[in-house]
Amino acid sequence: MNKYGKFAQALCAATFCAVTVAGCGQQEKIQDAQPPLRPVKTVVLESFDNAREYEFTAVVDAARKADLSFKVSGELSEFLVKQGDFVKQGQVIAKLNDTDIAIQLKSAQSSFDKAKSDFDRAKQLIKTSYISKAEFEQLRAAFNGAQAQLDSAKNNLAYTTLHASFSGVIAKKYTERYQEISAKSAIVRLHDISQVKLIVNIPESMMIRLRKDTNQGQVYAAFNSIEGKRFPLTFSEVATLADEQTKTYEVTFTMAAVKEHSILPGMTATVLAQINIPDATEPSFYLPANTVLKDNNNHYVYVVSRQSEGVGKVSKKIVTIGDITPLGIEVYTGLAEGDAVITAGMSKVSNGLLVKF
Repeated sequence: MNKYGKFAQALCAATFCAVTVAGCGQQEKIQDAQPPLRPVKTVVLESFDNAREYEFTAVVDAARKADLSFKVSGELSEFLVKQGDFVKQGQVIAKLNDTDIAIQLKSAQSSFDKAKSDFDRAKQLIKTSYISKAEFEQLRAAFNGAQAQLDSAKNNLAYTTLHASFSGVIAKKYTERYQEISAKSAIVRLHDISQVKLIVNIPESMMIRLRKDTNQGQVYAAFNSIEGKRFPLTFSEVATLADEQTKTYEVTFTMAAVKEHSILPGMTATVLAQINIPDATEPSFYLPANTVLKDNNNHYVYVVSRQSEGVGKVSKKIVTIGDITPLGIEVYTGLAEGDAVITAGMSKVSNGLLVKF
């Protein structure tokens, strides 16, 4: 073979190798390219030990609170309280300048007196037919109108004085003396702190059990500023709609005021719940009803097990369920503490699929 033939043969071989390598590399890239992981939302299950104590951060609020306002407009001539003052029910808090309203009352009283006199005379004259029935009805209407105007003027004068609607503490003043006040504008905020509320947000998997067990276990409040003391709480109410973002329920407890300490709205506290489980017939967990699916007469959920940071593998778990409650569906068996149950995106996953969570 001449030198040109050898060169051509070598060139063909090199070209073949290059194409082969390029093709393999492209094939590897195609094989390496994976579809993006489907995102899912999960809730991590927590179990309940008989002697376990749970802690929740709480915010203190007043048992009763109200923004007090005048029903009429005017100049604020007297402001008789300061922020932090304790007031009794009915105590005067502030007064408006009542000069103009007092004049209106005198005018209304005068008009009423005349209308009453005319109507009293008409009642005598109608008996002897000295006036017609139409004239009598006109005088009666004038009397009734004057009576209404007088009552309104009396009320307006009374409305120039602002009273405490219940006993409590002046939490905030919204204005100052000599300011022009519009009707229904808040003047002060009044808090009744003879009893306070503690508001906590409790995970859905624990909330109903806490409510059931408040009579069996005990619930206390502790404050950082009051060392070594716990204060008993009473269950008050629970929101039946969970927060869409945190999947928690707002629960309210009440607590009697502590004379030796000032526990005020806006403070934070720690709610300590000692939860007792009376027997094994209680459900292990509560889940949002949409998370439990059915297939071939079995109920199941999808659980994610962590594979790497933010990536998990889906597995299907058969569960035994109970009733559907306002707070979720009862799950008795099939799940364990720490399981990450998928709560959103179940229709897009299957057993063994990798997901983002």
